[in-house]
Amino acid sequence: MSDDGRGLKFGTVAENYDLYRAAPPAEAATLVGDLRGLEVLEVGAGTGKLTRFLLDLGAQVSVIEPDEEMRRVLLRRSPNVTVLLGRAESIPTEAASFDAVFSSSAWHWFIQPDATIEMARVLRDDGTLHVWWNGFSRADPWWVELTALRHGGDDTGARARGWRASLDPDGPFVDVEDFELHWTWLRTIEELVAHFRTYSGAIIRSEADQRVMANEVRTRLTERFGDGVVPVPMTLRGTTSQRRPR
Repeated sequence: MSDDGRGLKFGTVAENYDLYRAAPPAEAATLVGDLRGLEVLEVGAGTGKLTRFLLDLGAQVSVIEPDEEMRRVLLRRSPNVTVLLGRAESIPTEAASFDAVFSSSAWHWFIQPDATIEMARVLRDDGTLHVWWNGFSRADPWWVELTALRHGGDDTGARARGWRASLDPDGPFVDVEDFELHWTWLRTIEELVAHFRTYSGAIIRSEADQRVMANEVRTRLTERFGDGVVPVPMTLRGTTSQRRPR
């Protein structure tokens, strides 16, 4: 697949990304255990939706976010995090530096197996890897069809979502488990319309095409939900695993 650079275009919508993307639900705390005092690395941190969740759980957080505009919003919201100027495939720290590594809705942007190898390198023995994706549920065909509007029909550069991590059973990670956590996100229709415009498949389209998409999303939501609050079915899914002792 050719790289159209879309992974580094989120900065053009950084403020709206922070306003309209979903943060992890509170019940996700049950997936990570006690993070108080642990040194945690978040890779592909965006504007800090997961970062703030980890900080609230008591973690000492370092982040990697290659997009300068996204990183600027993150630092404004969370000025006490440590920023590492690197990438998933080249993490600028010594081996065995972290107790946990997180990545949320970013796994599909990483070059593999390079990123997995690097995360294993910087994790301490028995440290945990958490690969998350937080988005619309795929259980309801109506929402699946609506979600498809984020991409044009000729969007050949669209990447499959990183819903789970494919980890080599003979590699550095053990106790690999996939999970799903279903939750409901209450949004207004206009908030959801703005949300749709923060995805890469929308960002790379012309302003005219984005307006067409936004109008279609608004129309479909209004027909189904009227002008009230929309109970959006969401799923936090992903993979957790442990660093095999060296």
